[in-house]
Amino acid sequence: MAENSTQNGLNGHDHSDERLVVDYVNKSEKFILPSKHDYNRQFHNLYVARCEAMIPLLQEKANRKWGSQYPIRKIQDLSEDNPEKCVVIGTVFKQQVLKPSVLKELNGQWNIMPQPIAPSFTDDSDYVMLEDELQRVRLFGNIVPHDLVTGVMCAALGHILEQGRFNVDEIIFHECGPQKPLISLDISPHIVLMSGLNMSNADDIQLNFEMFQQWIYGNLSTGDKEEFDVSSIVRVILAGNSVKTEENRVETLDLEPQATSEEINGIKHLDEFVAALGESVEVDIMPGEYDPTSSLLPQPPMHMLLLPQSGQLKSCQCVTNPYACEISGRLILGMSGQNINDILRYSKIPDALSALKATFRWGHMAPTCPDTQFGYPLRDKDPFVIDECPHIYFAGNCSEYHSELMKDAQGREIRLICVPQFFETKSIVIVNLSTLETKRMFFLTE
Repeated sequence: MAENSTQNGLNGHDHSDERLVVDYVNKSEKFILPSKHDYNRQFHNLYVARCEAMIPLLQEKANRKWGSQYPIRKIQDLSEDNPEKCVVIGTVFKQQVLKPSVLKELNGQWNIMPQPIAPSFTDDSDYVMLEDELQRVRLFGNIVPHDLVTGVMCAALGHILEQGRFNVDEIIFHECGPQKPLISLDISPHIVLMSGLNMSNADDIQLNFEMFQQWIYGNLSTGDKEEFDVSSIVRVILAGNSVKTEENRVETLDLEPQATSEEINGIKHLDEFVAALGESVEVDIMPGEYDPTSSLLPQPPMHMLLLPQSGQLKSCQCVTNPYACEISGRLILGMSGQNINDILRYSKIPDALSALKATFRWGHMAPTCPDTQFGYPLRDKDPFVIDECPHIYFAGNCSEYHSELMKDAQGREIRLICVPQFFETKSIVIVNLSTLETKRMFFLTE
C-alpha cells in the first residue's frame, strides 16, 4: 500500500466527461427508521431483537463446532449438582467500576457538572457476565474481559462451578453472514473514502480541499509512477463529521443542540464542496456524530434541504450511518466511527483496526448500542447485525490510517479500512474494487 503526496501545482479546471460507469445499488434499507417512531419503547426490545436474530445462528455454529455431544443449556438450568460440560448462549454484560453513572443524564436538569469523555473506562477489576432471557452467570476461565464489551453475543463451552460461576473452555461468535463470491472484473473501478472534513474550519485547509477537487477533475498530477487514471474513480464516500469534528466533548442527552455560526458556515462550505465534486463524480454523504442530524444510531441521512446546491444534482445523495451499498458486485459496509470509538473506550482493544476486526468477529457493528452508545429504541429488528459478509468494511474518523485484507477460516476475504480524518491528516483512502487493494493519498501544501 503506497503512500503518496500530491504536488503543489494546479493545471486549470477540466471536469472529466469520460468517467467510468459501473453498477450501483444502495443496500441501506434496514438502517432507515420508520416514518412514525415510538420513542416511549424500552431499549430491552432491541436486545430481544438481537437475541432473536443471533441465537439461532450461534446454535447452528455451536453444533458445527462442537457437535451434539455437548448440550445447549439455558443459564437457569445449570446446576452445581450436575456440572456437565455444556454450551450456554447469551449476551455479554461487562461490569465496569469506571463506567459513567446516571448523573450524566441529569446534568441538564439539575445543573450537575457534565462528565468528560475519558479515553478509557477500563479497570483491572472489570469482569463479564453472560445473560439470556431469564438469568445471568459470571464467566471465568478461558476468557479475557478486556477483549469484550457489553452487548456482544456469543456461545460459551464450559461447565458450572460453585457459587453460580461458569468456567469457560472455549468461546465462539457469529462472524457475520454469508459472502457473495468475488467475481472478477474486466475493469478496475476505484472509490475514494474520506472522513472528518470539519468544514466548520474549512478556511484553515481550503487549499487542501482545492487540491483534492482538482485531482478528482484530472487537473492535478500526483507524481506517482503507478498513477492510475482518475476517471476510474466512480464514487466518493464522505464517512461522517463533514461539518464538524469536536474534541474534549462531554456526554449529554441534549439531542437537539442549537447550531452555532461556525456550524452554519460549515454546512455552507460542505454544500459548495460536494456540489463541485458532484459535477464530476458520484458523492455519498454519511452523517457523523457532529453532523446536523439525529445523533442516535442508526443515523438518518442529513436533509438535502441543508445542501441546496448539491441537492439539485443527481450525482449527490445523503445516506444513512451505517451505510451499505454494492458497487460492481462488491458489497461495501461502513460506519462513521462512533461504534469503534466507543469500543475503544470500554475495552483494552489496542487500536481502531483491532476494534473493526472484533466487530466483524462478533457479527455486530455496534454491540455497545444502546448501552453506552446512544441509539433508537428499536423493537422488531437489530439493524447492526452483520447478516451479509461485506467485501469492504470500513470505519470513518479514525485517528490513524490502517488497512488489512483479512482472510477468515471460511476462506472469505474482507478488506478492512480505518479511514483517517481529512482535517487532521490531509489524506484520503483509495480502494481498487477489482483487487480490493488500498492506497493512501495525501494532499499537502508544504
